[in-house]
Formats: sequence, C-alpha cells, structure tokens
Amino acid sequence: MSRKVNLEMLIDDIDVECGFVFDSEGVLDRSLYLDLAENFAAMSGMITTMCKEIMEDFNLGELDEIILNTNSGLFFVKKIQNNEYLGIVTKDSSKLALIHMKLQNLLKEVAA
Repeated sequence: MSRKVNLEMLIDDIDVECGFVFDSEGVLDRSLYLDLAENFAAMSGMITTMCKEIMEDFNLGELDEIILNTNSGLFFVKKIQNNEYLGIVTKDSSKLALIHMKLQNLLKEVAA
C-alpha cells in the first residue's frame, strides 16, 4: 500500500495557498489552509467526474490532471491513486510547471 501525501510539506515546498485530498465522489479526506474544505471537495468531485466522462467520450484515456487557470490564480487537480485526488490552489499561475514537476516526483516517491 502506498504512503499518504504529506500535504503540509507539499504546500510549503511549492508555496501555494492550500491543498486538499478527496475522492471522485467528492468526499474530503484531508485539507490544509482551506475554509469550507468539504464544499470544495464536493465541487471538485463533480468536476472530476465530468472531466472523466469527457475523456471517455473523446477516447482520450484516463484522467490524470485538471487545470483551471484564471487571470488571478490556478486550481490544479492531480490523480494520486485509484480513487484519490489532490487539489491545489494558488494565486500565482506561473507556478503551473513547478506544481506539475513536484507532483510527478512526489507520486514516484509515494508509490515506492
């Protein structure tokens, strides 16, 4: 069984505002620095489900990441395990590449 992602270390390392772990049903597992985390987990579960269905409809394979980018921030979702997802929020959209790189490395460590 794989280890759990250390949210505090990840958030500090990437220097983002908050993070949370949820399942595809929108049930919150844990969160840091996020008010109303249960609500965001529920909304993120709906977004994840819709995106998975889009990927299936277009035969694009399995959903791995969701990126919602605005002029004032970024919402990034990464599949961690079978039915577990990590959501990260930052007000600095330029961190997209850093977030992607750190999560790729982190998932290799967690799977080990």
